[in-house]
Amino acid sequence: MLRWSEMPRPIIGLAPMDGITDSAYRRVVRRFNPDVVLFSEFTSAEGYLRSDRVRQRLDYRPEEHPYFVQLFGSNPDAFAEAARALEQLGVAGIDINMGCPAKKIVASQHGSGLMRDVNRACEVVSAVANACSLEVSVKTRLGWSDAANLVPFTKALVDAGASLITIHGRTYDQAFGGEADWTPIHGLKAHLSVPVLGNGDAADVADGIRRMGPLNGFMIGRAAIGNPWVFLPPEQRYAPSLAERVEVMLQHLHHMLEVKPERRAILEFRKHMVGYLKGFGCAKHARTRLLKVEELDTLTGMLHAMAGGDVPGALGEPDSRVA
Repeated sequence: MLRWSEMPRPIIGLAPMDGITDSAYRRVVRRFNPDVVLFSEFTSAEGYLRSDRVRQRLDYRPEEHPYFVQLFGSNPDAFAEAARALEQLGVAGIDINMGCPAKKIVASQHGSGLMRDVNRACEVVSAVANACSLEVSVKTRLGWSDAANLVPFTKALVDAGASLITIHGRTYDQAFGGEADWTPIHGLKAHLSVPVLGNGDAADVADGIRRMGPLNGFMIGRAAIGNPWVFLPPEQRYAPSLAERVEVMLQHLHHMLEVKPERRAILEFRKHMVGYLKGFGCAKHARTRLLKVEELDTLTGMLHAMAGGDVPGALGEPDSRVA
């Protein structure tokens, strides 16, 4: 059984993101760094119990290990039942979301809403810890409007059974605005007996290492969308050519098509395309056309053409930043 306390440092994680960190993208990331801890998409515990489609989105391949599932909700019984089922599927652990700031999520006392109800938050953690032998982690934020309650809140979660805490360096009020503040996360580490990870604005592995200070590791989130190169070790980082980016894009799309209908795969792939092409002088009309394509042959044809420099005005040299 995998234990957070025994994992090599720094722990580097692909942050769970709805509509982004599906099996297809997790496999792409694994190609770039075999040591990255992979997380599922943000998934409802109750939805997992009710819906075949929700259950299917948590499917994974052996090469994705170590693979953790992130669940959200506020019903301890639903969490416990989902955790027992997921344990039978062989996942490495359950991560409980207590940080999503979406208003519809918070209105149901899910995500960041649990920061305002310590008793319920601890009941959820305890329910999962008692229902299975998996590692139980929590991903949350600095606090509602400030970090005043960060230490007592997270200590209560650890006492309830959490074996790792990840903190996004923004409050609920900030959502994803402003800059992430890692200073309170550094201070928290001295108060907790379990590993602590930081999250928020880390651009790549080197940047995460610079930010982590006394922490045990970090997660990379939005910077990884369409950019798995951010997980390369610092000594291996380089700026990939457009041809290489297209090759990875096509592999990514192929992984999606293995488990999703063509139209759905193409529509979901759009979330990644802008990231893959960022940094190149692609003409605006070419990018716009790519984001409107709905036929697989047309999309792959355009991508191959871009890689070969055959789309007028679509190509340019990558900028001077590392990918």
